[in-house]
Amino acid sequence: MQAFLQQSHRLYQRLQHWLILSLAVALLTITLNPAVAQSESSAGNPIDGYPVVLDGTELFRVKQGIPGVASAQERANIVNTRLVQIANDESISLETIRVEEEKSGSVVLAGDTVLFTVREVDRDSNESRQATAAKSAQTVQSAVAQYRHDRSAQQLVYGMSFTLISTIALVGFLVLVHWFVSRLLLRIKAAQRTRTLGFRVQNLQLLGSRATGYLLTGLAGLLRLILVLASFYLYIPFVLSQFPATRALGNSLLSGIVKRMNQTIAAFVEYLPNLVIVVLIGVFTRYIIQFVKLVVTELGRDDAYPWFYPEWVQPTNRLATVFLVIVACIVATPYMPGFNSPAFQGIGLFLGALFTLGSSSAVANAIAGIILIYTRAFHIGDIVQIGEIKGEVVEKSLFVTRLLTFRREVITIPNSSVLNSNLINFSAVSRIPGVPKIASRIREDSTKPREHKEYLLLHTTITLGYDVPWRTIHAVLIQAAEATLGVISEPPPFVLQTGLNDFNVSYELQAYTDRPELMPQIYSELHQNLQDHCNQAGIEILSPAYAALRDGNHSTIPAQYLSEDYTPPSFQIHDQNHHS
Repeated sequence: MQAFLQQSHRLYQRLQHWLILSLAVALLTITLNPAVAQSESSAGNPIDGYPVVLDGTELFRVKQGIPGVASAQERANIVNTRLVQIANDESISLETIRVEEEKSGSVVLAGDTVLFTVREVDRDSNESRQATAAKSAQTVQSAVAQYRHDRSAQQLVYGMSFTLISTIALVGFLVLVHWFVSRLLLRIKAAQRTRTLGFRVQNLQLLGSRATGYLLTGLAGLLRLILVLASFYLYIPFVLSQFPATRALGNSLLSGIVKRMNQTIAAFVEYLPNLVIVVLIGVFTRYIIQFVKLVVTELGRDDAYPWFYPEWVQPTNRLATVFLVIVACIVATPYMPGFNSPAFQGIGLFLGALFTLGSSSAVANAIAGIILIYTRAFHIGDIVQIGEIKGEVVEKSLFVTRLLTFRREVITIPNSSVLNSNLINFSAVSRIPGVPKIASRIREDSTKPREHKEYLLLHTTITLGYDVPWRTIHAVLIQAAEATLGVISEPPPFVLQTGLNDFNVSYELQAYTDRPELMPQIYSELHQNLQDHCNQAGIEILSPAYAALRDGNHSTIPAQYLSEDYTPPSFQIHDQNHHS
């Protein structure tokens, strides 16, 4: 029951909206129609005469007045008033409308009422006065007969029947439009959820699924509005034309609709040559794009041209497509409707000024994005460092680059900033075959063939005292690296002595990994293993410097790594003769 009430409430609200909309359309239609704005008696002029009208139908025109009595316009108004009185008086039969000849002219009467007098100056140029009067009387008789017929009970029943049928048809059409648009919106939302609404031109995606869904939803609502307005625009004049009191208004509205349709058709026919040119430009552009795609695809083959990389194929196709489409739009613009209109020119000036003043940074980012594409600085999924930001490349567009940091933060960097910053790519070395390991050349065996698989080289520095043999330190550091997850065994880790400092020696541990995306975890575990293995080997980590009196001080090695019988050495003082 509650669902029924909710549905009824929604239907009532829609009916209210449609009623308000119909009234707005009626007012708009009447206001915009020039035929309704003027009265029937004001359509004449002194040259063409003033019309005599009955029920919206012009019978004839009065061109001459009676000197000293009435002007031509006043005569026409008097005849109009008498005709309406005669037409509404059912006691005056049509047979009593006749012509009687008098000295002043031919008098047209209806019963005992004089309608008008036809004088010599009123006759048509090709007819006699009597013939003109007889013709006018016959015209009046036919008009009065039609006037009374239209207001008969039978015609009123017909008008009400046609109004009822048209109202039912209108409601049915509105319900059908609502059902169709609702089904269309449901399909759009379903396709939007499945992300299948992307708008593409060739391989270039112009709109994503969500944006396309919003656009189609708006267009569906606009289509519904247009159909509802059009239905009311036809319904209201049709209903008005069914009743005598509003027939003139309805007929004028219908004639206005027909006139606008004729103007639209004439304008379309006139525009057809330009439309053919626009279509030819579009077809020609399409075939040029297809040809360019074939050429670019051929350039991107692995064995064709070594200077053109395969990853350039897709961006080159997109750039070429955008460029050719822009050129085609520029060429087709003079053939667009309204090209020479002030509104079109004003819009063009506004867009030009907006692009010139507000798009400098956008153009800089777009140019930087193109440069980054063709310099092959990084790919999607690479681990890079841009300035102080380190992370995985998750998106590379024409304007921005997005990194997913190791802290799971997505950082958006404008391409112009990327181009102007130092960029370190930790993943690029794995894609470059045959590149020698610079740091490992001191350990390279020239008798073995060089492997073509490259890995990322991690390094960390530790400083230890001179009292520990360097060979022992090398072995311990390599063991710590081999025990770290993520460090590969081939090529093996190695150690470089990078400095003989005042208080210690600098040892740089080098280790390879094939998981650059795990660098923070690998470094953390590597440092932990360095502490554990140095402690197990009895090596004190005195970094960067440690000043102490060894005699009498406890060892810095943690207690769990010392022997059970360890005791701190006693403090000793010797004289010059080495006596305690």
